[in-house]
Formats: sequence, C-alpha cells, structure tokens
Amino acid sequence: MVLIYFRRLVQFLFFALFVLIFLRTTLHGENDTEPWATFFFDIDPLVLLSTWLASGSVLPKMFLALIVVALTLLLGRLFCGWICPLGTLFNFISACRKARLAHWIQTGTWNRWQKAKYLLLIGLLVSSLCGLHLAGIFDPLPFLYRTFATSVYPAFNWGADELFTWLYENDPGIGPVRVTVVSEPIYSFLRDYVLTRNPKPYDGGVLIGLLFALVAIFALMRFRFWCRYICPLGALLGLCSKTSRVELHNDTEKCDHCKLCVAYCHGACDPHLAGEWKKDECLQCFNCREQCPNGAIGFRWSWFGRSVEVIHPLPPRKSKRTKENERESEE
Repeated sequence: MVLIYFRRLVQFLFFALFVLIFLRTTLHGENDTEPWATFFFDIDPLVLLSTWLASGSVLPKMFLALIVVALTLLLGRLFCGWICPLGTLFNFISACRKARLAHWIQTGTWNRWQKAKYLLLIGLLVSSLCGLHLAGIFDPLPFLYRTFATSVYPAFNWGADELFTWLYENDPGIGPVRVTVVSEPIYSFLRDYVLTRNPKPYDGGVLIGLLFALVAIFALMRFRFWCRYICPLGALLGLCSKTSRVELHNDTEKCDHCKLCVAYCHGACDPHLAGEWKKDECLQCFNCREQCPNGAIGFRWSWFGRSVEVIHPLPPRKSKRTKENERESEE
C-alpha cells in the first residue's frame, strides 16, 4: 500500500497546487500573479503542440512540456495517473461509485470506444493546423480551469455569501452560544483569502457546469470516463508512452484470472491478459499489483534487450473476494 498511498499524496499535492494557483489568479488578477501562475498550462504537451501548429510559434516557458513528454517516453503515462488535477478529481468521483465487484470487472476491461480520444486528438490537431485553435475546449487543464472560473467558483462565492449573510442576520444558536461566534471568523478568512468581493457572472457558466456534471455522472458509471474515452492529452501521451521502458509482467503460473486487477484498473489497460497489456492505456496507478492476491503482477524496466524487475510483486495473500467465498461456504 505504500506505493498507492504515495501516489495519492502526489495527486493531492498537485491538485492543491492547481487550486492555489487558481485562487491566486482569481483574487489578484493576471498582471499581479507570480510567473508560475501558468505552470500547468506550460507543462501541457497538447497546449505546446496545438499552439505551435496554429501560430507557428510558442512562448519559451511552454517548452517545459517537453519534460512531461520525455518522462512519458521513458516511464509511461505518469502525468495522467499522478499529476493531472482533472484526472485526480475524476479519480475521486469514480471512487465514490457504489457497484458490485462484477460490474467493476465488466466495465474495467478495454473496449474499442477508448479509441475515440485518438480520433478527437487528430481532429483537434488538424483544426490547429488550419489556424482554428480548438484544443483548449477538450484539453483537461483548460477544461478544469474554465469550469472552476466560470461555474464552480462563482457558485461557491455566491453560496458562501448567502449562507454567512443569513447566519449573521439571524444569529441562530442555543442560549448564549451563538453560531456567529464561529461563522464570522470563518467568513473573515474566506473573504480575505478565498472569496472575491466583486464576483463576475459569465455567459455560459451554467452550461459549462452542466457539461462538467454530465461527465462526472459518466465517471460514476465508468472509472475515469473522461480519461479513458475523451481526453486528447491522454491520447497524445498514450502515443508517447508506446516507447516506455516500464513493462507490466503478469506471471501466468500464479494468475488465477480472478480479474481483481481489472476491477481496480484506472485506465482499462487489461493487466490480466499476459502479453496483451495495453501500455498506451496504462495510467501507472499500480492498483493491479496491489489488488492481485496471488502476487502475480510486477513491473520491469526493459532496456536494450535486458529486463530488470523494479517494482516487485506483493506476497500472495487471500483477497477479500476469497475470504467472502470461504465465509459463505462455512455458513
């Protein structure tokens, strides 16, 4: 679990950084923010490529995206599984779904509709080549920022103002203990560091919010629906990851085809099929290794014909599914 907890920590930190940058930009304006205000856009390879195709030039700091490309070429889609704030958000939403294990397994295998994101990527790049910059509509980082800026943040700002104003005017409580004793310091903090005093309404904010909500609903049906079927940045990094030196190894002698690895796979990359693992769909979540009760799954580093195991399989253990079956048979 150490590796899984570490991944979750990294995901949380990058998501928190995204929110921090968003608040700094929103509260202080573009001209007063730090140079790192555009950090997530600068490390976005799709922004780099589409901007270059559309205009023939890019800002020097946008070449930071080449670091992400280099990491993907060597290690696979770590950006998608560990760094992308939208992926982290949908990861959390999908984890809240309630379904039987059989449903998780059924929806966790690869299917041909995952090719749709590659077709979308081609369409966006062709449009950029024609001078029509449409990549920002579907790129996950601009999509998340736009959703926060035009829908989520204005709604939160309005809701917080209405709530704390009502508490101040009505001052509810029990006897001498009043809610405002706690609510006013909280509101003061939010007003100084989170809320904006002059919120601006955005045309289309409701529509953008509804679109995000729709994708979130799909994420409850299919784990990380956006990442599997829509994300053009994921498609671009998927193409780059084909050269990754990190390889999943499934020991066929230990594997009993329980498909627990499939149920918890973020990318639907078929880790249970030895020799048919889809590297370009793997988000490097490493859940397959964690969930395998037989210790059959590990990861190797392949280089110039040599293969070295860098993430060893976990020791065999009884899975929750096995324990439940044994309990039922005893009863």
